[in-house]
Amino acid sequence: MFSFLDMINHYLGYFNINVAVKSRIYTVLGFLGNLYLFYISFRFLQNKYYSKGALLLAVSLILFYFLICNFFYYFTKKQPWFDISPKLARMLHLQPHEKEIQANSKMGNTVIQEPYNRKDNAANGIFDEQHVLPAKIAISPSEQMNLNRLVAQMEQQQLFRADYNGMTDRKIYELLKINGSKPIYAIGKGVMMPYFEMKRQGDSLIVYAGMNQAEIYPVGSIKRVGLQSIRSIDLSDLKLYLASVELFGGPYKEIGRAGVLEHSQDYTLRVSVAYKKV
Repeated sequence: MFSFLDMINHYLGYFNINVAVKSRIYTVLGFLGNLYLFYISFRFLQNKYYSKGALLLAVSLILFYFLICNFFYYFTKKQPWFDISPKLARMLHLQPHEKEIQANSKMGNTVIQEPYNRKDNAANGIFDEQHVLPAKIAISPSEQMNLNRLVAQMEQQQLFRADYNGMTDRKIYELLKINGSKPIYAIGKGVMMPYFEMKRQGDSLIVYAGMNQAEIYPVGSIKRVGLQSIRSIDLSDLKLYLASVELFGGPYKEIGRAGVLEHSQDYTLRVSVAYKKV
């Protein structure tokens, strides 16, 4: 049985599977393996091998307890009140103590700064901040494919690094504790797109982006500017300009049950729009 589980673990290593999905697979396989241990322990007890049967039964119960905790965490994203994993991690020094975190924060956070990927990136000119508003953008499946292709090109051209600024999980854990457990993204706070522009198509405002002006793709449509829906804005009296289009999202890390856990989400865009009255 253990050889079978080891073989599954070996073959899963060939696939680029999300950490959370892989953890769910291991949890399900763990339940199957635990059922096998229960079966063996009861067979030992039936055949009057009480010491071996009791020992296997005790091990099975302990493993079953942790499997239940894993099921709650990986399938419901909740931590049960009876989970002792964080206490065990602190006892075994698998995560930094609160005093150590506070000491690092008093030193100016020089070692645990959040990754910041925005330097030396393009911009669409300088606008008066009083006339710039955040915009909400909707991305269709086809536009998501365009964005993913552009992200791959940007990473190939080394326009950003998705490596958490080289931080170890220990440093990320400290930063998460200080920042109120907000997730830390591999690309940092955001990456300005190399080139972007906005085109009006009927009643829609479509955002285009690319490595340069010669190769641009639709990557989303603006649905709201500030608090107003784009349909309620009179574009004959108001001109809108793209002030910035930033890439964010992708792989991120957050505090797990006993340390740092990595998840992944689609890359998306953060858009701001400048306006000028006609």
